Amino acid sequence: MRWCVVFVLWLASVAAVWAQDVQPKLEVTFEESETVPGQPLTLRLTVLVPTFMPDPPVWPDFETPNLMVRLPSKASSPTSKSIGGETWSGISRRYQITPVVPGTFEIPAGEVKVRYRALEGNDVLEATLPVPAQTVTGVVPEGAEGLDPFVAAEKLTLTQTVEGETTGLDAGASFTRALEVKIEGVSPMFLPPVTPEEGLAGLRAYPESPVVEETENRGVVSGSRVEKTVYVVEGGVEGALPEVRLQWFNLKTGKVEEATAEAIDVQADAPVLAPSAEPMDVDKIVRWGAALVALLLVAWAIVRWGMPVLHGSWKRAQARRLQSAGYAYGLLKQAMQKRDLSAAKQAYLRWAPKVPRAGQETEKAIEEAFLQIGAARFGTGRATEEAQAWAHLKTLCHRKHRETRYRRDTKTPDLPPLNPVSTHQN
Repeated sequence: MRWCVVFVLWLASVAAVWAQDVQPKLEVTFEESETVPGQPLTLRLTVLVPTFMPDPPVWPDFETPNLMVRLPSKASSPTSKSIGGETWSGISRRYQITPVVPGTFEIPAGEVKVRYRALEGNDVLEATLPVPAQTVTGVVPEGAEGLDPFVAAEKLTLTQTVEGETTGLDAGASFTRALEVKIEGVSPMFLPPVTPEEGLAGLRAYPESPVVEETENRGVVSGSRVEKTVYVVEGGVEGALPEVRLQWFNLKTGKVEEATAEAIDVQADAPVLAPSAEPMDVDKIVRWGAALVALLLVAWAIVRWGMPVLHGSWKRAQARRLQSAGYAYGLLKQAMQKRDLSAAKQAYLRWAPKVPRAGQETEKAIEEAFLQIGAARFGTGRATEEAQAWAHLKTLCHRKHRETRYRRDTKTPDLPPLNPVSTHQN
């Protein structure tokens, strides 16, 4: 009996281990965590399942400040591995993690969501595999501590092109200065602006948007940054546009090098100025003075006589509005909305004489609605009865407003029947 119990426990443990072994697996490979800013590190995630995946896994993006996360060409590729004597299929994904500036940064933890076919049957199972956090450090090489900004590359060149003449210019003339930086072994996104901000008096600069192009060849990133500036002569110019110096760290030699572009001499004659001894046009000054005086007189007249007239017209219009039937009906609606019985009665007495009488049934029903509200509020009525009475009053007043708003016979009652029936019969 004891051996039977031991055998059952052994079978249970084997089944548990087997169940754990057939769960999807995630392998994280991050061999190096330190690099020069601008140089990428490789982070690889490999997902393995015992059967196959009908859909690609859902990968994390790892977006982190001060780190540039990229997917190189052919970042995802199929793979397989022997586990427990069985061949598992999987997918490997490669990330390039590049620190933008010196310092230590943490890639936050993430997760990979995977769907795979069950070992038995056609069921599709789902699993979420955690990805641990990683640490990346950007290290400045020895001897390059003074570089600001820090640029490290395998090769860097600076080329200058000038389009147009730069000396003997007249006012309105222009020329273009183009600076092109080519870099290898690092993305051109890390290149700083190189065009000097300082200029020359009498020379206006019109910079164009930089053009950045990036290429990749067998995993090696390279590219260029082109900055063009158009200079226009606005006056006399005598001097030179400053030279350009860009220091960078050579990853191959381990030394700091410098790329330069020569200064550009600029010379332009001063524009011819109009003679300042031109006699004044007295007639023109008199005309402008007379026009100014006339405008001042008109403004004074408007303030003196026009404003009182406008103010009086506004007050009369305001008084007419306050005495109008529409304003009185608005007060009635507000009072009914607030269920203010006293205000509603006053507003109704103010509104009723300003509009024609409605039908006898409507007029009588309005009076009864007011009585019902008073009885419900001050008598033994319930709150629901008062609410129903208010709703009925709103309906009746709206009906009267609709029946009378286009009629003007406010002083005459409704017309008698066209064919009255006599109470006496022949």
